[in-house]
Order: sequence, then C-alpha cells, then structure tokens
Amino acid sequence: MTESSSSGLTVNDALRQAAAVLATAGIDNARYEAVELMMFAASMTREDIFREPEQVLTERASVIFDKAVSLRALRRPLAYITGERWFYGRPFKINRAVLIPRPETELIVEFVLEQARSGAAVKNIADIGTGSGCIAVTLAAELQDTLVSAVDLSAQALLLARKNVERHTMVDRVSLLLGDLLDPLEGRALDMIVSNPPYIAAADADGLMPEVRIYEPSMALWEGAGVDGTVLHRRLIEGAKYLLNPGGWLVMEVGAGQADKVAEYAVEYGYKPVYFRRDLANIERVVTLQWNP
Repeated sequence: MTESSSSGLTVNDALRQAAAVLATAGIDNARYEAVELMMFAASMTREDIFREPEQVLTERASVIFDKAVSLRALRRPLAYITGERWFYGRPFKINRAVLIPRPETELIVEFVLEQARSGAAVKNIADIGTGSGCIAVTLAAELQDTLVSAVDLSAQALLLARKNVERHTMVDRVSLLLGDLLDPLEGRALDMIVSNPPYIAAADADGLMPEVRIYEPSMALWEGAGVDGTVLHRRLIEGAKYLLNPGGWLVMEVGAGQADKVAEYAVEYGYKPVYFRRDLANIERVVTLQWNP
C-alpha cells in the first residue's frame, strides 16, 4: 500500500477511536458496532480485521468509515448505514422505506416450517406488510413448492422487496402486491397468512429508542395500530377467515402484553386453537390461530 493511497491510520487505531465515539453517543456494544462499520467501509471480513489489526486503511476506506461512524453516533441504525441485514441466514437489502428485520420475527418462519414438516398444507401463503420481503423470500426459499403473495401499502417498500426477491432468485414464486392488508387478495384460497403488522400504541411512540423513533418508518411501526396497538391484528383476524382454507393458519407478531387481547379477538371470530410463541426475552411474541369452520 503506497503512502498516497493510505490514511496512515491502522485498522486497530481506527476501531479504538470509533468505539470511543460510539460509546460516548450512548451506543451499546460500541466495539462490536465499530467492527461492523469497518467491515462495511473497508470491505473486510471479521477474520480480516482480527488477523491484520495493524493494516493501514486506504484513504477511501478511512473516509467511508469516518462518515459511517458519524452517522451511527447520530443514532442512525446500523442496517440503514450498511444497507443490509441478515434474516434467517440470508442477507437482505435494507433502506429507510422498511422496518429493519428483527430476530424475533424469525419465529413466524419457524412456525410455518414446523407446520410444513408435520404435513400441513403450505402451498399458498400470503405475507401481509412484507416490507423488505424477508419473510416472503425466506418462506419461498425454504419451501420449494410454495407460492407467496407479498402485500404492502408502501410502493417504496415494494421496490426494495423486489430487489430482494430478485437477489434470491424468487421472482417466479413471490408475487408483490400493492394494497391495504388483505384487500389485494380477495378471492384467493390460502393455506397460511403471516404478518408482522404495526403494533406500537400511538402513545408509546415517543418513548421508543432514537434509532426506531427517528429513523424507522412510522407506517411499519404504529400507523393504524390504534390506542392499544392491536387494531390491525383485529382487522386481519376478521378478514383472514374469508381467505384461509379449512385448517389454515393466521400467524402474527404482537407487542409485549398484546397476546391475550389478540387471542380474545380470535375466539370472537371463531378461530381454534390459539397458540403463543415466546421470544428469547420470554415475551409472547407470535400468535398462531387456526381456522377450523
């Protein structure tokens, strides 16, 4: 590496400085996030970083890294800086038009795959509020004979979802539909409907972390969720029974403390049985409802 092409700063020194900046900004796991940003800025793997900590950064990598650290110190989420987040073992393009995929949402995928392994029908699935398309693409990739209809109210979200569908070569099995909740699916016969709808109560929005409150789309977090955050769950429960085949499942992510209320809606509209799935924090995070008319 020539002097003209280098910043004079080693990887280790840059990481040390960045971690201090991020810690001061209130970022948890500052060193870890600094490493993630270095991987992005310098096109290095984690192994590269730990194998060659005294490598001198190029000027270009240094500039990109400094900018990335500055943005993270302003509490912009890591995924919106790097433009990528992994979900169920696959990378997905991410931008501010969509919610950043969370590990707990993988519980939805796991339930569907368990049903498929048990012999349940999973030929036709709808993903409501698809966002980045991470659930829809994952289910199509894991279930090779399944067709997935991915619905979103945001045209910008669907543009990004299209990129992820193409990236994972699922164009022939994931169809993208613009519309409100179940509206674009009228007349369909579905084996599964899955959704991670907005579920944050409007009054709770101001208390969210800056990364969420400032940067993630309100349309995916609290718009339409109502006073208690379960309005959209009720709409899905009410409408899904007209689309689900007998024995089909409606699978929805819920917020902390919402599972019992959502279960009440399910009983009201005639679903049985009703099960809950807990996340790693022991929160009842996913509600699964079977339609048995």
